[in-house]
Amino acid sequence: VNETCLHLPGADKVMLMLKTGATELYQKLPTHFVTTLKCTPHFIVFSDLEQSFADTKIHDAIKPVSKRVRGKHGDFKMYREIAKWHAEGQDLGKLMGDSGWNLDKWKFLPMFHETFENAPDHIQWFVMIEADTSLHWLNLLLWLQSMDSQQPYYLGAQNVIGDTTFAHGGSGIVVSRKAADILEAARYNAGKELYDEKWEDQTAISCCGDEIVARAFKAVDIPLTPAWPLIQGETISTVDFTQHHWCTPPMTFHHVSPIEVDTYWQFQIDWAAEHGWRTPYLYRDIFEHFLGRHVTVNRTSWNNLSNDLRFQRATESEELCAEACVIEGDKCIQWMFTPGRCHLGRDIRFGKSDEREDEHWRSGWIQERIDQFRKSQEGC
Repeated sequence: VNETCLHLPGADKVMLMLKTGATELYQKLPTHFVTTLKCTPHFIVFSDLEQSFADTKIHDAIKPVSKRVRGKHGDFKMYREIAKWHAEGQDLGKLMGDSGWNLDKWKFLPMFHETFENAPDHIQWFVMIEADTSLHWLNLLLWLQSMDSQQPYYLGAQNVIGDTTFAHGGSGIVVSRKAADILEAARYNAGKELYDEKWEDQTAISCCGDEIVARAFKAVDIPLTPAWPLIQGETISTVDFTQHHWCTPPMTFHHVSPIEVDTYWQFQIDWAAEHGWRTPYLYRDIFEHFLGRHVTVNRTSWNNLSNDLRFQRATESEELCAEACVIEGDKCIQWMFTPGRCHLGRDIRFGKSDEREDEHWRSGWIQERIDQFRKSQEGC
């Protein structure tokens, strides 16, 4: 199976960039090596520390940032701490904290430049994911084959900060060879040092590295081509299964655990064994496999993320809350109840256990309406 997924049409033309951090590397990276990266002929792993992971080189994405900036900006205190702990042989996992997040924004643009500059000429697509991203290789390759890499594409799940629409990094970013070449030409023509200095100054005052990537592409007249919900920032448990999703093939999910990375990869392999590598799977198939049987019963100590309507009445019992959902008609497909509160939801979401939380909900779904929704989407 692995041989097959390594040699799928188009696989050899994709460079996968996986971004992580030294403090989480040993928790999150191993699963990708036995799942995601078994299918990708070309990949490069970026972190905030140059090291080896078994026989794979981990590239330091912070290294290209100028000494001028590294010396004066507080975000890099963590970078120096990581290097010190590593030199002393300490457990970097114990350095976890918000400082790693502040450092993270500095990785994005340098990481793209390094990859664009050094990728073999035959690479047509660059795909960036993070260590808590699940990549659906089969769907991704089929999608990329439908597009022309000689068009300047910068693709991702759209987010907005100020007047910048950008591809959210954790959901995954896809860049065509043409777009990469245009960006690198602009950098070369401006003089790399001057160009990098300008964008370092911009990064210093921005919250997010993925927003800076968007601005760099925008500066060379390449706006974001929105690719949500194919590229997705939610997990299978938190995504809303609507008509916008149902007949669409997912490429990524975000905020996934190593267990989920493995589980979703196994689903892909099983799907290919039954349907072949040329048939995409849809959100519908994900729902039926992972969630369909779980939304047939009410669940205790469960938050199903119902949040469209909040009732002050109908809060005396879960039965009254469920009845309020029925009365709302098509505007309600699920509910959740805790004494004193009743929340209703118009879209199907599974949610998560709140057993270890301070507040406990009881959640339920209107099965008849889920069945009606399924029927209404039968065309795909």
